[in-house]
Amino acid sequence: MNAFWLPLFLTLGVQILVSGASLSVAVLAPLVGPDLGVPTAGVGYYVAALYGIAAVAGLASGGLIQRLGALGTMQVTLCSGAIGQLLLAVGTPWSVALAAVACGISLGPTTPASSAILVGNTQSANRNLVFSLKQTGVPGGFMLAALSMPPLALALGWRGAAVVAACVLFAAALGLAPWRERFASGRAATRPAFSLRAQFVDPLQRLWAVKELRRLGLASAAFSGLQGSLAGFLVAFLVHDTVLDLVAAAGVLAAAQAAGVVCRVVWGLVADKSGRPDRVLGLLGLAMAALGAFVGLAAPTLSYPVLLLACILFGATAMSWNGVYLGEVARIAPPDRVGEATGAIGLFTFGGVAVMPGLFASIVLASDSYALAYVIAALAPAIFGTALLRAARTKGIGAS
Repeated sequence: MNAFWLPLFLTLGVQILVSGASLSVAVLAPLVGPDLGVPTAGVGYYVAALYGIAAVAGLASGGLIQRLGALGTMQVTLCSGAIGQLLLAVGTPWSVALAAVACGISLGPTTPASSAILVGNTQSANRNLVFSLKQTGVPGGFMLAALSMPPLALALGWRGAAVVAACVLFAAALGLAPWRERFASGRAATRPAFSLRAQFVDPLQRLWAVKELRRLGLASAAFSGLQGSLAGFLVAFLVHDTVLDLVAAAGVLAAAQAAGVVCRVVWGLVADKSGRPDRVLGLLGLAMAALGAFVGLAAPTLSYPVLLLACILFGATAMSWNGVYLGEVARIAPPDRVGEATGAIGLFTFGGVAVMPGLFASIVLASDSYALAYVIAALAPAIFGTALLRAARTKGIGAS
């Protein structure tokens, strides 16, 4: 068995569980909202808080990895996610708000810690494929939550479903213990002293000083913003602007998400085989921008088969760039600082998801036009996709 399969299995499993826990409130919102006396749409504020906290927690993950090692950090993220589920089970508005904080702390360091593990157990020839396979855990976690939480809530109540999820996360954290020392990547020989500057400021300064990482960070904010707009608003847009009903529109979104899962692996293979992951990212940026604007402008006039195909292609680009991007971060960053760099650049990635959906919603409320919102959301990926392609031509080298 190749050396990367065990670390891939462990990191993918943690990614699925942590991502699923982060989405549990969104899945249970139709039950949670009425019980707490808040609008179901208020889940949007939960998601914004979740990703805002995740951005800050990811930035601080470098110091945590130095103290606990990469797998030890992932045990902490699982426990934090479990605490978030227990807070959700308390079932008050304030406990749900605290659950967003705990789940954000869980989500933020997970990707940096997994990158620190994988970079030491992956050859450059298959780096993008391995990182892309691991990143399928994000939509995989969302699907796990969507499939498991509603039946559990019907059987045990939504508070009981949250308690079951907490138990699973705690059990997974304990299950990682036998491999903690084997995958202690990034742990410092002596425990560094804690300081706010070392945790938050220095990692961001080191990232910003490297032009390639700075460009990737800004591009990831643009790409994740459009990705969040696709995932968060496509159903509402199709119901509002086309003849599709809720069930049919949700089916279109599911097809787009499935395309994103498959193409995360496809683009990882393309990046490895071509040796030009930078060029692949640039082309994906331009493609997602063009498809996002096309879907926004043309959807009301398209036949169902053409609309479905357009949305599948939109998902195949806007929801599938993540693994190649993380592979590039791992290539550019010093080997002993991959986790730190991934956490620092996550400030941009999570920031895009936290900010753009709010801007998107504001544009729709002000103009009553989803088309305008999609065109504006597509502008930044077009700009940074172009910038990545120009840099790739100038550099003239691949990722090996």
